[in-house]
Amino acid sequence: MVYTLTRIVPANTPVDGAVQYHFPVTGGLVYKVETYFPPGSSGLLGVIICDGGFQVWPTERGEWFFGDNTVVSFEDLYYINSPNRVLDVFAYNLDDTFDHRFQVRVGMASDPVAIASYLPSTVNADLAQSLADIIASQDQSYEAQRARAVQAAEESGET
Repeated sequence: MVYTLTRIVPANTPVDGAVQYHFPVTGGLVYKVETYFPPGSSGLLGVIICDGGFQVWPTERGEWFFGDNTVVSFEDLYYINSPNRVLDVFAYNLDDTFDHRFQVRVGMASDPVAIASYLPSTVNADLAQSLADIIASQDQSYEAQRARAVQAAEESGET
């Protein structure tokens, strides 16, 4: 899943008065983060992403992503352990004339098997159970198809 948040930050929004935007996501593993700064923002627009009041990206406290016609893109492994989570995105705009738009994109994996592909060490009882359930479901589907084929063959006199 890829979640996106696109917002416009008003001109004359200072760093110490950054606007807060709520960014709903789900539980799972964040594997990619991107922030797009369209042409024209000239480095005057800054963005940070927080989780529960804790600055997550960029990692260094007090630093902000900024750019002009730039995508700040990187892979990460950040686990969110609760569904219906809301990240907080803060943005400032030092331009004294123009509002500026930005977009944050967050790639997430929520399926245990997908998460394990990023974090192989997370293979545990839960993942083993999930795999067993998937295999059992596939086996049941195979057996049902087989039973239908046998019944069809018997009805047509091919047995």
